[in-house]
Amino acid sequence: MQLFARFIFAVVALVIVMPNQVLATGPRVTTSLFSPHHNQIHALDFPPFVSSEVVDGGVISEIITEAMRRSDVDAVVTTHPVERMVYYYLLQESAMAAAGWHFEFTKAQREKLIFVPVVSLSERYYYYRPNHPQGLNVEDGTDLKGLRYGAHHGEEKSHFSEAGAEIVYGRTISLLKKMQRGEVDFICAPPRSVEWLLERYMKDDKANVIAMPKEAEAQVFYMVFNRQHPLAEATAEKFRAALNAMEKDGTIAKISNKHFGANGAGKLFLRPLDTIK
Repeated sequence: MQLFARFIFAVVALVIVMPNQVLATGPRVTTSLFSPHHNQIHALDFPPFVSSEVVDGGVISEIITEAMRRSDVDAVVTTHPVERMVYYYLLQESAMAAAGWHFEFTKAQREKLIFVPVVSLSERYYYYRPNHPQGLNVEDGTDLKGLRYGAHHGEEKSHFSEAGAEIVYGRTISLLKKMQRGEVDFICAPPRSVEWLLERYMKDDKANVIAMPKEAEAQVFYMVFNRQHPLAEATAEKFRAALNAMEKDGTIAKISNKHFGANGAGKLFLRPLDTIK
């Protein structure tokens, strides 16, 4: 009986001293509560660029981490399996920053945020050959009636819907699977990401996923700083300066070569920062 009473007392005491953020409602699947770093940069898992499944968190994660180190800010990139968790931590818990692409913010939300471009990601259109044995080319995009386009949330897709395509949403791997099942006809994604995902999840069928000839419009991967965080504005400026210095001293190229080799693979997605708006 005394042992049971001691157990109850210990549980009550733990609840009393537990920090409020542990008890708060909302999506909590993250390592942030248990990280030794003071600040979390929240990002959607996006292999091979930002992912716990890739060495050093991926090429973009390593670039961000080094730029934050040069900015004298103790921070770590924390990846999440679903996009809404990134929005939750950035907007509801006033995290210092998030990182990603195809963000979807309201006008009011954007006014509270600072966007710093990190890299530009080249993209290609893809289709599944068994479903289109005669080939498929949508690059002129004038008449897409009867076709279904697999889009990422936040992606600009008005061009496709205006041309008559039905829009189906998902993450890159789910869109590849939908394309394989015939639920979408074509998608647009960074070649490095598609190659990584096909090798990992669709290896026996990767030869049937065909890239269309021309590159699509490049997309920008951003660091998004939250003005509600006391360090955000100063850190954003330091981070921007650090990225520029890393580009000039060859650090970004070195990190890219580490992940993709020195045979020009990095040029598939990197371009000068001063050309990114």
